[in-house]
Amino acid sequence: MNLEGLTLKLVTDNLIKQLEGGKIYKIFMPTPNSLLLMVRRDRDTIALLADMNGGSPALYFPTKLPENPEVPPTLCMLLRKHLEEGRIAKISQSGLDRVITMEIDLLGASSKIVTKKLIFELTGKNSNIIFVQDDVILDSLKHVNAAQSSYRIILPGKPYIAPPPQEGLNLLESNAQEIAEAAGKLPAANISKALISVTTGIGKFTANELLADADILPNKVGLEYHDIPRLTTAIEKLQGRMEQDLPVYALISRTNQVKTILPIAPQNLEQGMQVKVFANINEAICFAMSLKPIQLPQHEQLQKVVTAEIGKLTKKLDALENDLLTASDAEAQRMLADTIMANIYQIKKGQQSADLINIYDGEPVTIALSPTLSPTENAQAYYKRYNKYKRAQTEVQLQLEATQEMLDYLASIEASLLTATTKSEIEEVTQELTAVGVIKEVGKKKNKAGWTKSQPLHIKLNEDTDLYIGKNNKQNDYVTFTVGGPNDLWFHTKDIPGSHIILKTTLPEPTERDIDIACQLAGYFSKARNGSNIPVDCTKRRYVKKPSGSKPGFVIFTNNSTYYTTPDENLINELLK
Repeated sequence: MNLEGLTLKLVTDNLIKQLEGGKIYKIFMPTPNSLLLMVRRDRDTIALLADMNGGSPALYFPTKLPENPEVPPTLCMLLRKHLEEGRIAKISQSGLDRVITMEIDLLGASSKIVTKKLIFELTGKNSNIIFVQDDVILDSLKHVNAAQSSYRIILPGKPYIAPPPQEGLNLLESNAQEIAEAAGKLPAANISKALISVTTGIGKFTANELLADADILPNKVGLEYHDIPRLTTAIEKLQGRMEQDLPVYALISRTNQVKTILPIAPQNLEQGMQVKVFANINEAICFAMSLKPIQLPQHEQLQKVVTAEIGKLTKKLDALENDLLTASDAEAQRMLADTIMANIYQIKKGQQSADLINIYDGEPVTIALSPTLSPTENAQAYYKRYNKYKRAQTEVQLQLEATQEMLDYLASIEASLLTATTKSEIEEVTQELTAVGVIKEVGKKKNKAGWTKSQPLHIKLNEDTDLYIGKNNKQNDYVTFTVGGPNDLWFHTKDIPGSHIILKTTLPEPTERDIDIACQLAGYFSKARNGSNIPVDCTKRRYVKKPSGSKPGFVIFTNNSTYYTTPDENLINELLK
């Protein structure tokens, strides 16, 4: 998770609201790279966790306290000595940089107030917590010597030097039109990069969303005069939102990791990415830290395997279609053979061709002959070719159908990979690919430890109506034939790989709104999720059948109606919360 400076402004505002004036009464270090402050407020206590593990630093109020080691690290002991019973006097962010400073007042000698600082640098893999007094470092989570950095040294006794500040216009404090004009004038590869360069506090995600709100393509070079007012309005809207207590949006990758958190609803998502809405920034961070990511190599490997297999089968399909075209010439071979036999006495051995009359249509025809064969042997050669082509027609047609069926199946696997968010779902895709021979099975008894059978999505629309959504082919079969009752409604995108959806209701008939939502979700959980006017078939589950021996997720159905839908991202995000 990489939080932009703009999002950290929300974090800072929340810290100010929750912590200023509170007293630190306990300090722990749950891990070598995390710090837990227990803060006493007027009526209660609250815990602040600074997690600097990996490249996803976070500063938040956890819903569940982590376990603490029996023997505290040296830094923890130092912080306890200096900061326990200290009052949190001030919390601030350095502009829109990813640096948050906590000032702690303590009673020193002669009852004089002494201020010490905890500086949280949330800068990706270089994240750090630095303990400072009078601009001198007392200690830090991570030490940095001269060999590691020529810009600044982070060691006890050294002066504290802040990270290099961002240069540019403060996105929240600067005039919106000034920002838009500056971005339009900056020579850059595209307007998205230009907007990032002329401002502080934003990265690619926010820049692209601002441009989307202004109806400007992010890869556009420069701005036209009519673009400036639209971008100005988009920036002003964002500035206004930051002053309000509004929801935030977590962007979740297909590997089940929060990529970032935005204060504005995203309009453009990368393939396989989902959005989840939260009431506030702390809820979003808690969710992000709770996720268990899918191992990326496994996910990527499966995607590569499927893509390669689709490419191979597509080439095979082209070759088979060419073979079928050749085999369609079978009847012509029989005509030539029959014509030779009808005119056998007009042909002599040694001829390379013969000009004869087609016995079927009476038209002249020139027939190629082998000079080494007799007339009868030439006719037999044509009959042999006729029989070969006839057999090939049947065999090639069967191969064509099997290849096309496999391509359709792999397309459904691709759709499953787009929505796979757990290890169990990835494992089930692996099993499917193994079962059809795309992946070689390693050993007859595969160790299934560490994963459990995945479950379909369940959305309760209201007290009367439930929706069940399959996210892979095995879940699709389960949703359709186990969860679904004969009179339940079944939904699936028309001729597009995607999820099976069952709508169950206790009402005499489903409402139009419930049907509309089911259609939207069918479109969203398909390969057409970013499209519009997506066709969705709907029928009663009793009319959905699974042919004997068919692959997982494959069904046939009748008595269907077709709806057209454009998924509403905001509605769907609300449903998936």
